[in-house]
Amino acid sequence: MRRYRANWPRRVVIAGLVVWSVGPILVALVTSVSTTAEVEASPPVWIPTHLSLSGYSALLGHGGTGTSRAGSEAGSFLRSMLNSGMVTLEATAVILILAVLAGYAFARLRFPGRRIIMALVFLTLIAPVFAVATPLFRIMADLRLIDTQLGLVLLYVSAFVPLAIWMFMNYCRDLPPEPEDAALIDGCTRLQALWKVVLPQMLPGIVALLGILFLIVWSQFLIPLIFATTLSTKPVTVLITELVGKNTVPYSVLDAAGILAMIPPTFIAVALNRHIRGMLAGTAG
Repeated sequence: MRRYRANWPRRVVIAGLVVWSVGPILVALVTSVSTTAEVEASPPVWIPTHLSLSGYSALLGHGGTGTSRAGSEAGSFLRSMLNSGMVTLEATAVILILAVLAGYAFARLRFPGRRIIMALVFLTLIAPVFAVATPLFRIMADLRLIDTQLGLVLLYVSAFVPLAIWMFMNYCRDLPPEPEDAALIDGCTRLQALWKVVLPQMLPGIVALLGILFLIVWSQFLIPLIFATTLSTKPVTVLITELVGKNTVPYSVLDAAGILAMIPPTFIAVALNRHIRGMLAGTAG
């Protein structure tokens, strides 16, 4: 009993964090299946009496919600989800390859200029995106990469490769070097040892980094807001903000879009939760 009383502040804090994190999601879920009358009711209706899927129907192209703007976004939402998925997968793959190779090299190899290169790479972590947005826009415009998927992928790679290298380098440092040393003694070249011994040893960290990168890239807003101006490249994170009309706010459509946009990252987070927690714990340590 005394131990329980001693732990009650921590329990209260944890409960508060859970409510703070899960509460908005539950409100969004309830709002997405509520009718317009229930959403606009005062006092608010917390439990809808009539479930309505009109918000989801408008987004998925199976009907309208009574607002012409929401109805016009049916195909746009599906296109933006496809844009988000394609760009996220492409950028994640490129970043993952570069981070694994560079993180391994910085952690295990000794070569001239190693510390200087590391410092230059990690120095880019302190530069906020908005501070370099103007020069980046000019460079991308000169290269004709504005509003292209290739341009977005390159921007994501340049923005998140340093962070990924730092995380994977710390992960590699915690791995025992004995299996690799034994492979080198047995006659393997460095590349053979990397492919046959080190990569299987790194597999949990690679999976964890994949999940972390997917979540980071999928949730981006500022970069695509500036560099993806049309529906051909616009991701769902930007499109959702455009569902708000000048004089109307289709709450059910907005929350339905938010719930649908959460499905891919939620699946990744749940599926790779154990690996992600392990890598983050090791990085923090």
